[in-house]
Amino acid sequence: MSKSKLSPGDLDAPLSEKEFDELDEFLISDITSDETLTIMGLDGYLTAMIIGPTAVPPSYWLPGIWGPSENDTPAFETMDQAQHILGLIPRYMNGIIAEIENDPDGFEPVFGVSRIDDSGREYIDSEAWAMGFMQGLMLVRQDWQALFDSEQGREWLEPIRLMGALDLTDEVLDLVDTPEQCEALTKQIPASIAAIYRFWLPYRQAVHERTLATTVQRAEPKVGRNDPCPCGSGKKFKKCCGAAAALH
Repeated sequence: MSKSKLSPGDLDAPLSEKEFDELDEFLISDITSDETLTIMGLDGYLTAMIIGPTAVPPSYWLPGIWGPSENDTPAFETMDQAQHILGLIPRYMNGIIAEIENDPDGFEPVFGVSRIDDSGREYIDSEAWAMGFMQGLMLVRQDWQALFDSEQGREWLEPIRLMGALDLTDEVLDLVDTPEQCEALTKQIPASIAAIYRFWLPYRQAVHERTLATTVQRAEPKVGRNDPCPCGSGKKFKKCCGAAAALH
Protein backbone atom coordinates (compact mmCIF):
# COMPACT_ATOMS: atom_id res chain seq x y z
CA MET A 1 0.00 0.00 0.00
CA SER A 2 1.45 3.34 -1.01
CA LYS A 3 2.05 5.80 1.79
CA SER A 4 2.58 8.80 -0.47
CA LYS A 5 1.09 12.08 0.70
CA LEU A 6 -0.95 14.16 -1.73
CA SER A 7 -1.11 17.90 -1.80
CA PRO A 8 -4.49 19.52 -2.61
CA GLY A 9 -3.37 20.11 -6.18
CA ASP A 10 -2.73 16.39 -6.66
CA LEU A 11 -6.45 15.65 -6.26
CA ASP A 12 -6.89 16.64 -9.90
CA ALA A 13 -4.36 14.03 -11.04
CA PRO A 14 -6.05 11.02 -12.67
CA LEU A 15 -5.38 7.62 -11.17
CA SER A 16 -2.54 5.69 -12.70
CA GLU A 17 -3.23 2.14 -13.86
CA LYS A 18 -1.48 0.90 -10.73
CA GLU A 19 -3.63 3.08 -8.47
CA PHE A 20 -6.80 1.99 -10.29
CA ASP A 21 -5.87 -1.66 -9.69
CA GLU A 22 -5.05 -0.86 -6.07
CA LEU A 23 -8.48 0.70 -5.49
CA ASP A 24 -10.12 -2.20 -7.32
CA GLU A 25 -8.36 -4.73 -5.08
CA PHE A 26 -9.17 -2.80 -1.92
CA LEU A 27 -12.90 -2.68 -2.69
CA ILE A 28 -13.08 -6.49 -2.87
CA SER A 29 -10.59 -7.17 -0.06
CA ASP A 30 -11.36 -8.69 3.34
CA ILE A 31 -11.11 -5.19 4.84
CA THR A 32 -14.40 -4.20 3.20
CA SER A 33 -17.84 -5.71 3.70
CA ASP A 34 -19.78 -7.84 1.24
CA GLU A 35 -22.00 -4.77 0.63
CA THR A 36 -19.14 -2.56 -0.61
CA LEU A 37 -19.31 -1.50 -4.26
CA THR A 38 -16.91 -3.09 -6.72
CA ILE A 39 -14.86 -0.83 -8.97
CA MET A 40 -17.56 -1.20 -11.64
CA GLY A 41 -20.30 -0.30 -9.17
CA LEU A 42 -18.22 2.62 -7.91
CA ASP A 43 -17.79 3.91 -11.46
CA GLY A 44 -21.57 3.88 -11.98
CA TYR A 45 -22.27 5.35 -8.54
CA LEU A 46 -19.89 8.26 -9.03
CA THR A 47 -21.15 8.85 -12.58
CA ALA A 48 -24.67 9.36 -11.18
CA MET A 49 -23.29 11.87 -8.67
CA ILE A 50 -21.44 13.72 -11.43
CA ILE A 51 -24.01 14.08 -14.22
CA GLY A 52 -27.00 15.09 -12.08
CA PRO A 53 -28.28 18.63 -11.57
CA THR A 54 -26.66 19.36 -8.21
CA ALA A 55 -23.26 18.98 -6.60
CA VAL A 56 -23.57 16.35 -3.89
CA PRO A 57 -21.07 16.68 -0.99
CA PRO A 58 -18.83 13.66 -0.31
CA SER A 59 -20.17 13.40 3.23
CA TYR A 60 -23.53 12.47 1.68
CA TRP A 61 -22.42 9.88 -0.89
CA LEU A 62 -19.20 8.43 0.54
CA PRO A 63 -20.85 6.15 3.15
CA GLY A 64 -22.90 4.51 0.40
CA ILE A 65 -19.73 3.14 -1.21
CA TRP A 66 -19.10 0.89 1.78
CA GLY A 67 -22.65 -0.34 2.32
CA PRO A 68 -26.00 0.55 3.88
CA SER A 69 -24.96 0.48 7.55
CA GLU A 70 -22.20 1.86 9.76
CA ASN A 71 -20.96 -1.69 10.27
CA ASP A 72 -19.95 -1.75 6.60
CA THR A 73 -17.31 0.95 7.11
CA PRO A 74 -13.90 -0.56 6.29
CA ALA A 75 -11.64 -1.56 9.17
CA PHE A 76 -8.61 0.26 7.80
CA GLU A 77 -5.35 -1.20 9.02
CA THR A 78 -3.66 2.17 9.56
CA MET A 79 -4.48 5.85 9.32
CA ASP A 80 -2.10 6.15 6.37
CA GLN A 81 -4.06 3.45 4.56
CA ALA A 82 -7.36 5.20 5.31
CA GLN A 83 -6.12 8.58 4.07
CA HIS A 84 -4.59 6.97 1.00
CA ILE A 85 -7.79 5.16 -0.06
CA LEU A 86 -9.96 8.16 0.81
CA GLY A 87 -7.64 10.18 -1.44
CA LEU A 88 -7.92 7.78 -4.38
CA ILE A 89 -11.73 7.96 -4.47
CA PRO A 90 -12.08 11.74 -5.13
CA ARG A 91 -9.26 11.54 -7.66
CA TYR A 92 -11.10 8.73 -9.41
CA MET A 93 -14.23 10.86 -9.39
CA ASN A 94 -12.35 13.84 -10.79
CA GLY A 95 -11.08 11.62 -13.59
CA ILE A 96 -14.65 10.72 -14.54
CA ILE A 97 -15.61 14.40 -14.43
CA ALA A 98 -12.76 15.33 -16.76
CA GLU A 99 -13.60 12.52 -19.18
CA ILE A 100 -17.28 13.44 -19.41
CA GLU A 101 -16.70 17.19 -19.64
CA ASN A 102 -14.01 16.84 -22.30
CA ASP A 103 -15.90 14.37 -24.50
CA PRO A 104 -19.39 13.27 -23.35
CA ASP A 105 -19.86 11.13 -26.46
CA GLY A 106 -16.57 9.35 -25.89
CA PHE A 107 -17.22 8.46 -22.24
CA GLU A 108 -16.41 4.82 -21.51
CA PRO A 109 -18.03 3.38 -18.36
CA VAL A 110 -16.19 0.59 -16.58
CA PHE A 111 -18.16 -2.48 -17.62
CA GLY A 112 -17.35 -6.12 -17.06
CA VAL A 113 -17.56 -9.18 -19.25
CA SER A 114 -19.37 -12.44 -18.66
CA ARG A 115 -19.13 -15.93 -20.09
CA ILE A 116 -22.33 -17.95 -20.12
CA ASP A 117 -21.13 -21.30 -21.44
CA ASP A 118 -18.04 -23.12 -22.68
CA SER A 119 -18.18 -21.54 -26.13
CA GLY A 120 -15.72 -18.86 -25.12
CA ARG A 121 -18.09 -16.08 -26.18
CA GLU A 122 -17.79 -13.03 -23.92
CA TYR A 123 -20.63 -10.58 -23.40
CA ILE A 124 -20.26 -6.99 -22.22
CA ASP A 125 -21.90 -6.87 -18.80
CA SER A 126 -23.09 -3.60 -17.22
CA GLU A 127 -25.11 -5.04 -14.32
CA ALA A 128 -22.71 -4.01 -11.53
CA TRP A 129 -22.14 -0.59 -13.11
CA ALA A 130 -25.86 0.04 -13.60
CA MET A 131 -26.68 -1.08 -10.05
CA GLY A 132 -24.12 1.41 -8.75
CA PHE A 133 -25.58 4.15 -10.95
CA MET A 134 -29.13 3.45 -9.78
CA GLN A 135 -27.96 3.42 -6.15
CA GLY A 136 -26.42 6.84 -6.65
CA LEU A 137 -29.47 8.17 -8.46
CA MET A 138 -31.83 6.98 -5.73
CA LEU A 139 -29.68 8.73 -3.15
CA VAL A 140 -30.68 12.05 -4.74
CA ARG A 141 -33.89 10.91 -6.42
CA GLN A 142 -35.79 14.14 -5.70
CA ASP A 143 -33.17 16.19 -7.56
CA TRP A 144 -33.78 14.15 -10.73
CA GLN A 145 -37.54 14.71 -10.94
CA ALA A 146 -37.34 16.85 -14.08
CA LEU A 147 -35.69 13.96 -15.94
CA PHE A 148 -38.38 11.54 -14.80
CA ASP A 149 -41.03 14.02 -15.93
CA SER A 150 -39.51 14.04 -19.42
CA GLU A 151 -40.52 11.22 -21.75
CA GLN A 152 -37.18 11.46 -23.53
CA GLY A 153 -35.38 11.48 -20.20
CA ARG A 154 -37.09 8.26 -19.18
CA GLU A 155 -36.06 6.71 -22.49
CA TRP A 156 -32.42 7.64 -21.85
CA LEU A 157 -32.57 6.13 -18.40
CA GLU A 158 -34.33 2.94 -19.47
CA PRO A 159 -31.31 0.76 -20.41
CA ILE A 160 -29.61 1.68 -17.13
CA ARG A 161 -32.76 0.96 -15.15
CA LEU A 162 -33.30 -2.38 -16.85
CA MET A 163 -29.74 -3.45 -16.12
CA GLY A 164 -29.47 -2.05 -12.61
CA ALA A 165 -32.83 -1.77 -10.86
CA LEU A 166 -33.71 -4.34 -8.22
CA ASP A 167 -37.48 -3.95 -8.50
CA LEU A 168 -38.17 -4.86 -12.12
CA THR A 169 -41.69 -6.09 -12.79
CA ASP A 170 -42.46 -9.39 -14.46
CA GLU A 171 -43.54 -7.42 -17.53
CA VAL A 172 -40.01 -6.27 -18.30
CA LEU A 173 -37.95 -9.16 -16.96
CA ASP A 174 -38.12 -10.81 -20.37
CA LEU A 175 -36.20 -7.79 -21.74
CA VAL A 176 -33.12 -8.87 -19.77
CA ASP A 177 -33.61 -12.60 -20.15
CA THR A 178 -30.62 -13.41 -22.36
CA PRO A 179 -26.97 -12.28 -22.44
CA GLU A 180 -27.56 -10.94 -25.95
CA GLN A 181 -30.37 -8.70 -24.68
CA CYS A 182 -28.25 -7.47 -21.76
CA GLU A 183 -25.31 -6.72 -24.03
CA ALA A 184 -27.56 -4.77 -26.40
CA LEU A 185 -28.85 -2.68 -23.48
CA THR A 186 -25.32 -2.20 -22.18
CA LYS A 187 -24.19 -0.78 -25.52
CA GLN A 188 -26.91 1.88 -25.25
CA ILE A 189 -25.68 3.17 -21.89
CA PRO A 190 -22.78 5.44 -23.00
CA ALA A 191 -25.11 7.40 -25.31
CA SER A 192 -27.64 7.65 -22.46
CA ILE A 193 -24.99 9.07 -20.13
CA ALA A 194 -24.01 11.72 -22.69
CA ALA A 195 -27.65 12.68 -23.21
CA ILE A 196 -28.42 12.85 -19.48
CA TYR A 197 -25.27 14.89 -18.89
CA ARG A 198 -26.38 17.44 -21.51
CA PHE A 199 -29.93 17.47 -20.14
CA TRP A 200 -28.71 18.55 -16.70
CA LEU A 201 -25.96 20.90 -17.94
CA PRO A 202 -28.09 24.10 -17.77
CA TYR A 203 -29.18 23.17 -14.22
CA ARG A 204 -25.59 22.62 -13.07
CA GLN A 205 -24.45 25.89 -14.62
CA ALA A 206 -27.26 27.79 -12.89
CA VAL A 207 -26.41 26.21 -9.54
CA HIS A 208 -22.72 26.95 -10.05
CA GLU A 209 -23.41 30.59 -10.80
CA ARG A 210 -25.55 30.96 -7.67
CA THR A 211 -22.87 29.28 -5.61
CA LEU A 212 -20.18 31.63 -6.88
CA ALA A 213 -22.38 34.59 -6.05
CA THR A 214 -23.07 33.54 -2.47
CA THR A 215 -20.04 31.63 -1.18
CA VAL A 216 -16.30 32.04 -0.73
CA GLN A 217 -14.11 29.21 -1.93
CA ARG A 218 -11.94 27.77 0.85
CA ALA A 219 -9.26 25.14 0.70
CA GLU A 220 -10.30 21.98 2.50
CA PRO A 221 -7.98 21.28 5.48
CA LYS A 222 -6.37 17.93 6.14
CA VAL A 223 -8.48 15.63 8.26
CA GLY A 224 -7.29 15.54 11.87
CA ARG A 225 -7.72 12.60 14.22
CA ASN A 226 -10.38 14.43 16.24
CA ASP A 227 -12.20 15.91 13.25
CA PRO A 228 -15.52 14.48 11.97
CA CYS A 229 -14.86 11.56 9.66
CA PRO A 230 -15.24 12.54 5.96
CA CYS A 231 -17.25 9.36 5.33
CA GLY A 232 -20.25 11.04 6.97
CA SER A 233 -20.72 8.58 9.83
CA GLY A 234 -20.81 11.36 12.44
CA LYS A 235 -17.92 9.79 14.37
CA LYS A 236 -14.48 11.28 14.91
CA PHE A 237 -11.99 10.30 12.20
CA LYS A 238 -9.84 8.38 14.70
CA LYS A 239 -12.88 6.33 15.77
CA CYS A 240 -14.05 5.59 12.23
CA CYS A 241 -12.13 5.42 8.95
CA GLY A 242 -8.91 6.58 10.62
CA ALA A 243 -8.95 3.87 13.24
CA ALA A 244 -5.79 1.76 13.20
CA ALA A 245 -5.98 -1.97 13.77
CA ALA A 246 -4.87 -1.52 17.39
CA LEU A 247 -7.97 0.58 18.05
CA HIS A 248 -10.46 -2.02 16.77
